[in-house]
Amino acid sequence: MHSTHLQPEELSAVKQVYDDIVAEDWFDDNEDARSSFARYLIETYSIDSIEPARFRTIVEGSARMHYSRTR
Repeated sequence: MHSTHLQPEELSAVKQVYDDIVAEDWFDDNEDARSSFARYLIETYSIDSIEPARFRTIVEGSARMHYSRTR
C-alpha cells in the first residue's frame, strides 16, 4: 500500500489530475469542492497498485458524480 507521503513524481501526477479536472466546465468551482476533491485524490491514490490511467478514470467519474455543477 502507498503511504500518504507522496514522492515528488507521485505528487506531480496527482496534481496534474487535480488541475485537469477542476478546470473542466462541469466542475463545481468553489473552495469546499476543490478542497474536498484534493483530499479525495490523495486518499484514492493511496490505494495499492492503482495504475495512472485507471486512477484518472476512477477519480474523474467520482468527481462528475460528487462535484458537478449540474448535480
